[in-house]
Amino acid sequence: MKKILISLTAAALMAGCSSIETAESMPNPDQRVVDSRLNISSDLNATYCEGKGFEKYMEREKYYTFTCKDGAFFNIAK
Repeated sequence: MKKILISLTAAALMAGCSSIETAESMPNPDQRVVDSRLNISSDLNATYCEGKGFEKYMEREKYYTFTCKDGAFFNIAK
């Protein structure tokens, strides 16, 4: 779970990349995994950040904290 959220954060920060570009740049890409991670990231961005994007990500003891570019933040339990 930790690796997935870290990957989601990285995907969110690379807002200019499409899922196809990301998959093609990886060795032996699994398109389904890449699409799934980007879809989750896009869903979080749309739901919590109103599509404005993420500014930062922090891992805490019991949850992950995402901060939107407009200053709003939300937590996801581990």
